[in-house]
Amino acid sequence: MRLFDSAAKMRPMRRAAILIFVLAALIAVPAAAAADVYAGYTKVGRVTASYSSGQYDVYQGYTKVGSVRSAYGGRWEVYEGYQKVGYIRASYGGRYDIYSGYSKIGYIKASYGGRWSVYSGYRNVGDVRGGPAGPAGGAALLLLM
Repeated sequence: MRLFDSAAKMRPMRRAAILIFVLAALIAVPAAAAADVYAGYTKVGRVTASYSSGQYDVYQGYTKVGSVRSAYGGRWEVYEGYQKVGYIRASYGGRYDIYSGYSKIGYIKASYGGRWSVYSGYRNVGDVRGGPAGPAGGAALLLLM
C-alpha cells in the first residue's frame, strides 16, 4: 500500500518537472518567427512564421512575395505565389544547397552571430540574419537571386 501512496504523491511533482522543462525549452529556443534578409548592407526583405505549421512567409518590404514550406526528407520547397520555383536541401559541411527548378544556383552556410551567408557560386551575395536554414535559403532564392 505504501508503494502506491508514494507513487501517487510523486505524480504531481513529475508533472510539474515536465511542465517546467517544456516551458524552459520554449523560452530558451530563439523565436523562429522572424529573419531579416540583406543584400550587402541593405535590408531587402524578411521571413516570418506563417499560421500554417511548417510554413514561412517571405516579404519584400510589406509585400508577400512567396513562402517556404517544409517537405519530406529535410527539404524545404520554395513557392512564389502558388507556383513552386525551387527548393533547399541539406548538403555536406553544414551547407544547404539552393535549387531553382532542378539547377543548383547557390548555397547558404552558417556564419557568426546566428547569420546565414548566402553564396551564388563562390561569391558571397548577402546574408540572412536569424531563422532556420530552410526559410533562410528560401528567402535568399526569392529575394536575392
